Amino acid sequence: MTAPSNAPLLAIRSLHAAYGKIEALRGVDLDINAGEIVALIGANGAGKSTLMMTIFGRPRARSGRIEFDGQDISAVPTHEIARLRIAQSPEGRRIFPRMSVAENLQMGADATSSSEAERASGLERIFTLFPRLKERMSQRGGTLSGGEQQMLAIGRALMSRPRLLMLDEPSLGLAPLIARQIFDAIRALNRQDGLTVLIVEQNANHALRLAHRGYVMVNGLITLSGTGSELLQRPEIRAAYLEGGRRA
Repeated sequence: MTAPSNAPLLAIRSLHAAYGKIEALRGVDLDINAGEIVALIGANGAGKSTLMMTIFGRPRARSGRIEFDGQDISAVPTHEIARLRIAQSPEGRRIFPRMSVAENLQMGADATSSSEAERASGLERIFTLFPRLKERMSQRGGTLSGGEQQMLAIGRALMSRPRLLMLDEPSLGLAPLIARQIFDAIRALNRQDGLTVLIVEQNANHALRLAHRGYVMVNGLITLSGTGSELLQRPEIRAAYLEGGRRA
């Protein structure tokens, strides 16, 4: 894997967020260094997806601080966060089903006003990672298989040339072979391009094996952190998320 930098690219401090009166994040502290893959695991409802959405400005942080490359983005509008080259592939993929594959990818490029040369380079990279998308360029997104839709969701995010790519449950609902292809693509993006990745993933075993470091979230709080291999060896992690086929 790429040797990560010591300086945090993303630094989160004492972050609180809520949906109405329901507090979803209760003082989260988390760092991601440039060049790292960081995995966030936890049970359903722990606040993992909320953390990703709060980084992107929806919901807005109630208190605390989110810094990206030294800049406080806690109150920055979502469209401006995207222009800082933070990209998200959300849970459920959320592609545009009536648009073609090509049009979906174009939407990703439009988020950061990429030049024609940058768009061409981005497409070439995506087709190297996901050759099937090149074969489906004129096909509507809604007619793709689940695995192809996940490839498209990641490809759309990559078209914005992100410095930080956030992936929410990228293997959810996918056959093991397709999920492995997705994880292989994430690993390649990190090793070859030095891309920084935050991954929320139901398959804790795969996520922690992929990641440089990991965090465990319980009820809106970070309760454990360490390298991926360290967390895999902890008995409480194995009991909660790995043994008996249980998943985060």
